Amino acid sequence: MFMQTAFKTAKHLRLGSIRTRLGLTFLVLLALIAGPGLLGVRQLQSMGEVTRTMRDEALPRILAVSEVERALTTHKLLAERHVQSTDFRQQADMLRQMRATEAQFETQLDRLRTDLLGLTSPRRIDRIERHWQDYRASLAEVDRLMEQGNLRRAAARLQGPTMAAMDAAEDELKALIAETRAEADRLSTRVDAEYIKTRNGTLSAVAVGLLATLLAVFWTARFVSQPLLRISAAMQRLTRGEDDIEIPHLSQREDEIGILSRAAESFRGKLVETRLLAHDLDLERLRLEASGAQLRATVHNMPLGLAMFDHQGTLLIWNAAFEVIWNIPKNWLHPDQTQDTVLAEMARLCPKEHRAQFAQTVQTRLAEKGAEARSEIWRLTDERSISGIFQPTPDGWMLICEDITERVTVEERIRKLARNDSLTGLHNRLSFQEAIEAALQDSDAENPAAIMFIDLDRFKSVNDTLGHPVGDALLRQVAARLRWLVRENDVVARLGGDEFAIIQHDGPQPEAALSLGDRIIAQLSSPFEIDGHVVQIGGSVGVALAPLHGDTPEDVQKHADLALYAVKEAGKGHCRVFDPEMNARQQELHALEQALRHALKSDGFTLHYQPLIDLKTGRLRGAEALLRWRHPTKGPLSPAEFVPLAEELGLIQPLGLKVLDMACQAAMQWPDDLKISVNLSPLQFHRYDVAQDVLNALDRSGLPPERLEVEITEGVLLDHTDATLTALKRLRAHGISVALDDFGTGYSSLRYLRAFPFDRVKIDAAFVGELPSDEGAGAIVRAICNLCEAFSLNVTAEGIETDPQRVFVKEAGCSFGQGFFFAAPMPLESFMAYLAQMRAA
Repeated sequence: MFMQTAFKTAKHLRLGSIRTRLGLTFLVLLALIAGPGLLGVRQLQSMGEVTRTMRDEALPRILAVSEVERALTTHKLLAERHVQSTDFRQQADMLRQMRATEAQFETQLDRLRTDLLGLTSPRRIDRIERHWQDYRASLAEVDRLMEQGNLRRAAARLQGPTMAAMDAAEDELKALIAETRAEADRLSTRVDAEYIKTRNGTLSAVAVGLLATLLAVFWTARFVSQPLLRISAAMQRLTRGEDDIEIPHLSQREDEIGILSRAAESFRGKLVETRLLAHDLDLERLRLEASGAQLRATVHNMPLGLAMFDHQGTLLIWNAAFEVIWNIPKNWLHPDQTQDTVLAEMARLCPKEHRAQFAQTVQTRLAEKGAEARSEIWRLTDERSISGIFQPTPDGWMLICEDITERVTVEERIRKLARNDSLTGLHNRLSFQEAIEAALQDSDAENPAAIMFIDLDRFKSVNDTLGHPVGDALLRQVAARLRWLVRENDVVARLGGDEFAIIQHDGPQPEAALSLGDRIIAQLSSPFEIDGHVVQIGGSVGVALAPLHGDTPEDVQKHADLALYAVKEAGKGHCRVFDPEMNARQQELHALEQALRHALKSDGFTLHYQPLIDLKTGRLRGAEALLRWRHPTKGPLSPAEFVPLAEELGLIQPLGLKVLDMACQAAMQWPDDLKISVNLSPLQFHRYDVAQDVLNALDRSGLPPERLEVEITEGVLLDHTDATLTALKRLRAHGISVALDDFGTGYSSLRYLRAFPFDRVKIDAAFVGELPSDEGAGAIVRAICNLCEAFSLNVTAEGIETDPQRVFVKEAGCSFGQGFFFAAPMPLESFMAYLAQMRAA
C-alpha cells in the first residue's frame, strides 16, 4: 500500500522540477527514519542516565570504600611489623608510613561522609570511625609501651584490645562493602536492560531507513538517472564527430532534464563552428611554440634551476640545471607536462614522511595573495638542501631552484656548537630546556613525556684517582651507552659535570621510564675500559612526568631532581618516579633541619642514662648515655628520625661533640668506679678525627680516660678500615675502652673480632627478647658468649625484661646486663637518685 502511494505521488509530480521531486522524496525518507531514530535517542538518554549513575555514584563509592579497606589493612600490617621490628631506622620508616596511611584512611572516610552521604549509611560510618578511634587509642598505648622498652606487653596489647578494635572496624567495613556491591549490581542490571531496549530500537530504525532508501533510489533511477544517461550517451557520440546523432526527445518536460535536452539540440548546431575555430587555434599554438624555443635557448645555460608553468599548470620551459638539481632523467621532461607530474617526480628526493606534503606546500605558496616571490627550503634524502623561489608570472608561475647544501651545513655546524655539549656531543642545558618546553606542548595527561635525571655514582673518585683525561673519556663512553639505550625521537643531554638527562616521548608511563631507568643503571654498573684502566661506577635515576608533575620546565626539572634526591637518600643505584609525598618530605626535612640547627645552638638536646648491671653481683657498674630531643611541635623524636639527617647535613660532628661533653660532665658527678658509655656514628670515624674529638672532650670535663667507653656498630667498620683501625688503637692507647654494639646483626661480625681491638661485645636485644623459650636464640647467645670467651671479651646482654631472661644470659656467660628489668633510661636527676638507692642497698 505504501509503495503504490509513493508511485502515484511521483507520477503526479512529473510536471514539477527535479528539485521539488527530490525535496518531497527526501522529506518522506526523513520522516520514515526520524520516528524510530528519536525513539532510539530517547532510549540512549535513558541508558546514559543509568550509566552516569553508575559512574558518578556507585563507582566513586566502591573506590572510596576500597581505599578505606586498603588503608585499614595496610595500617594493621604496619602496626604488627612496627612492634616486631628492633631496628630503630625501620621503626621510624614504618611510623612515617603509618602516619600517611592514617591520613589516607581518614580522608576517604570523610569523603564517604560528605561527598557520598546520600549513598552511605551515616551510622555505619560513625561505627567504623568509633572503632578506628578505639584502635588508634589502643595503638598509642602500644607505642608508649615500646618507647619504655616493654616489648612483650606492647605485643600483647597489640594482639588483644588493639586488634579487637581493628576487627570490629573491619566487620563494619565488610558490611558497608556488601551494601556497596549490592547497589552496583542493581545498577548493572538496569544498564543491561536499557542496552537491550536501545539495541532493539536501533535495529528497527536501521530496517526502516533501509526500506526508505531503496524506494528513494528506485524513484531517482527511473525519473532522473535514466533520462540523464540517454542524453549523456548522445553527447559523447556527438563529441566523437557523429554530427547526425539524434538527441532524445525530452523537450516536452518542463523540468531541468527538459532544459538539458533542448540545450543538447542547440549544442549540436554549434559544434561544427567550434571545430573550425579549433583549427585556427592550432595554427596560433605553432607560432607560440616557435617563440618558446627562443626562450628555452635563453635560459638553458642559467646556473640556477628554472621551470615555468602556465596558469593551467602546464610545463612550458625548463633548463638543464633544474634536471641536475632534482636528479630528473634526461628527456623525461617534455612540454605540456602537468605540474602535478613534475612535482611528484621532485618529491621522490624528499623523505617518505614529507612526500605527501610536497605538492601541498607548493599549492599553498602559489595560493598566497600578492605578486612578490615566495621561498621554501627542502632537505633531500641525499643530504642536500635545495632552496626554491616561487615567482608569479602574468600567465602562470615559475620555480627557481638553487643547491645551498654547503651554506646550510656551515650554519648547522654553528648552531650545533651553540646547542650541544662540546665533550660528549649531546644536547647541552639550553637545548634540553627547549626540548622540555616542546615536550610540555606535545604531551598531555594521557600521553605524558618522561623527564629523567641521571647522576653517576663514584665519578668523583675516578677523577681524583685517575685524572681528568680518564674522567672525560668516561663521560664520553657514558654518553655513547645512553644514546644506544634510547629511541630515535628521545633526547639525551649532559647538564654539566656527571649529570645527564633524558626526555622519553613514547610508551606507557611510568612503566616505560622505569624500564629504561633499570637498563641505564645496569649499563652504568658494567665496567668501563679506559686507557688500560677498568673503571667501575654506578648510576641513580630520578623521573618526572610532563605535564603530570608540572606544567613548566622549572617545575618538571625540580620534581625530577627531587626523585633523584630520594634515590640517593635511599641508597643510590636504582630508579624512582616523583611522588608528591617527596615534595612534602623535602619540606618536612627542611623544617626538621631548621629545628635541628636551632636545637644545636640552644642546647635543645638532653641525655638519658640506662644503668649497666654486673650480673654476678647485681651491682651498678656504669650507664649508657642515650640522646633525646623534644621537637618544639612534634614532641619527643626517636634518634632514628634525626641522627641520619644530622649525618647528611654534616651536623653529626657538632652533635657528637655535644653528646661527649654532656656525658663526660655527668659522669664527673658519679663515683670513680662507674663508667659512662657513649655511642659514636660511623661518619664521625669516616669524615673527622674522632679520636682527637674524644680526647678533647675528656680534657674539657676532666674525666679520666679509663672511665669512658665508646660504642660502635659494624657500620663503622665497613669502609675506611685502615683509618678506623688507627683511630680505635689510638683511643685504647689512652685507656679508653671500645665496645661493639648490636653484635650478630651484621654480615662480618666474626672477622671484626680478629681485626679490631674491642673490650666488650653487646648482644642485640632481638636475641635476648626471645629467651628463654626460643631455642635458636638461646643457641646464638651461648655461641656468642663462648666465642667472646675465646677472645677474652666481656659480653653485655641488652633488652633484659624478665628475670628468666636475666638468669639465662648469666648462665650462658654474659658478664653485664641492661634492660627494663633493671631500669629504663632516665634523666640525670633520676639516675642520681637511682644511684643513691643502689649504693644504699
